[in-house]
Amino acid sequence: MSSNAPLTLFILRHGKASDQANTDFDRPLTSRGQQQAIEKGLLLKQRTSSINTILCSEALRTRETLKYLNLDLKQTQIITDKELYLCDPETLLMQIQQVQHAKSILLIGHNPGLHQFAYDLLSRNQSAQDQTIDALSVSFPTCALAEFQFYCKSWSDIRWHQGTLISYHE
Repeated sequence: MSSNAPLTLFILRHGKASDQANTDFDRPLTSRGQQQAIEKGLLLKQRTSSINTILCSEALRTRETLKYLNLDLKQTQIITDKELYLCDPETLLMQIQQVQHAKSILLIGHNPGLHQFAYDLLSRNQSAQDQTIDALSVSFPTCALAEFQFYCKSWSDIRWHQGTLISYHE
């Protein structure tokens, strides 16, 4: 992988989930959550032509979010992992660092860890006056999508405060 071409990470929180389920892990998306995911899928298709790897929590609401994104996944490696369920930012970073042979990753997960993870990736060199950074620092609501780029050779080289926030969509 060339160090000249950036690595792209999309971070997506699951869509709005129902409060009606036997366990938190089994909460399905509401109709609003389904619509949120459909809209973010359209946005992702505008932002990139392909996603090489998807890391997705095994929780029902994240798997349903992935389904409703309606992405072309023929050339995509999909990894669902129970460790991504309600995990801390350090676990998310370790999971990203283990990805190989991918130029782009979509991470689908949960708050509060996902929001803190996205915030901790922000480069300290990026303008603090940027309204996009301000919005990201305040909240990461259901189906929020952040796009980061990293200028390094592989995902194993990713560290805190190295990401350039390209876009953020609530």
